[in-house]
Amino acid sequence: MPNGWSKPRDLVKLAEMRAQFELEIPLGDLPGIPVEFSLAEGPVQLAVQFGREQGLAVVHITLNAVLTPLCQRCLKPMRVPIAADSHVAVVESQGQAQGVPEEFETFLATDGHAALAALAAEELLLALPIVPRHGSGERCEVSCPGAAAADSAPAVTEAMAPVVETQRPFAELRALLERAKS
Repeated sequence: MPNGWSKPRDLVKLAEMRAQFELEIPLGDLPGIPVEFSLAEGPVQLAVQFGREQGLAVVHITLNAVLTPLCQRCLKPMRVPIAADSHVAVVESQGQAQGVPEEFETFLATDGHAALAALAAEELLLALPIVPRHGSGERCEVSCPGAAAADSAPAVTEAMAPVVETQRPFAELRALLERAKS
């Protein structure tokens, strides 16, 4: 089903039918993905299973992707594996969302219609790191001026800190004022 993920669908009807989809969606076909996360190693893998629980249309979403954003520490490409697994209640209004039990996330679908790509994009956005950077167990690229220096530089201790003489420009002001009065 080429590009079937971008077509708006009746999510409530899919829930009643207990429809299931397994899709591979190119990252560029997902709406609202920030530019800094726009590169990936292959498509986003998406599995959705619709159903009904507690009187609500729900979707079990499993998403996997490997994105290649720039590390904000060394500005070199890095791999960021993304895995999301969640239960989402499909709601048609903000008021309906307030009544959804806490174990569900909510997805606002006006008139109950939305594209599967929109579901995938929302889950991906929730799983993205706020600032992409190599983790504490990983090393940034050697060409990163700050990372190599930070890893190899000794910690500065109080004894190693340079001694700076404190200057007090107004310390002699009182004496000057008193001399001016006399």
